[in-house]
Amino acid sequence: MEEIAQKEITSTCLLLMTDDIEFIEGCRKLVFLRNQYDLAEDLTFSPIVGIVSETDDFPDKNARENFSKDYLERIDKEVMDYILEVRPSIIDACSILIEKYVSVAKKTK
Repeated sequence: MEEIAQKEITSTCLLLMTDDIEFIEGCRKLVFLRNQYDLAEDLTFSPIVGIVSETDDFPDKNARENFSKDYLERIDKEVMDYILEVRPSIIDACSILIEKYVSVAKKTK
């Protein structure tokens, strides 16, 4: 695996773990990276893929202007509740991904 892929995955995981990236956006980015770097076989991504699938109808930050204030308030509440429920499993997956891809980087040096 390319070193840049390892860095992108681990840095995105760290951002998610420290709440320095919006949760759904971070999960979507990890799934994008998984697909871009042909890592579909890595089952560690499975809970993250599940989150993205479950939230694909939630508007991203670029599309929010197209929705009513009432809808956004309702969906934001749903998103917050959902994140509270699933965050621990995503943090666990991110920890495993960081450990896995940092160790891969060390082995290739």
